[in-house]
Amino acid sequence: MKKRKLLLFGGMTIVLLLAVGWSFGNMKLYDYDKTIVIEQAKDLSFQSKLPTKVPFDDMAVSNSMVKPDKEGMTVTISNIPNKEHLDIVISKEIPEIKGKNERVEIGQGIEGQFISDYSGKRSLVWQENNVNYQIIYYYKFTPKEVSKSKFIKIAESFE
Repeated sequence: MKKRKLLLFGGMTIVLLLAVGWSFGNMKLYDYDKTIVIEQAKDLSFQSKLPTKVPFDDMAVSNSMVKPDKEGMTVTISNIPNKEHLDIVISKEIPEIKGKNERVEIGQGIEGQFISDYSGKRSLVWQENNVNYQIIYYYKFTPKEVSKSKFIKIAESFE
């Protein structure tokens, strides 16, 4: 009987440690080479912030374009082998928010709108200093591949 309880306790401990480890690992963010984005952002007609962190390792800027009127830019950051990608939209225009959204706090009192699942993507939208920001993640299997907490951490990395 003691052996059975000990095995049960040991098994539950392992499961708990794995769950905690996965949770902390799931919150990890990564650096990426943002040199091209910094250069292109200089062409904008306004000052903006740029993300310093991304949700997956080995992500790189695969496309970056400033709008002809210089009032916005879209940056696509991808991890080609794993087919993970996200778009960062920076604009003076207020983005259209589609899907059920939830208010979230980003950093020091900045309010954003988190859309957990709409047409194969999830996103976070917020405004800071009259500039609108949007992070869009196109998930492969499930929206939970990038958690709401991770979206907020990415938004907090903008500088």
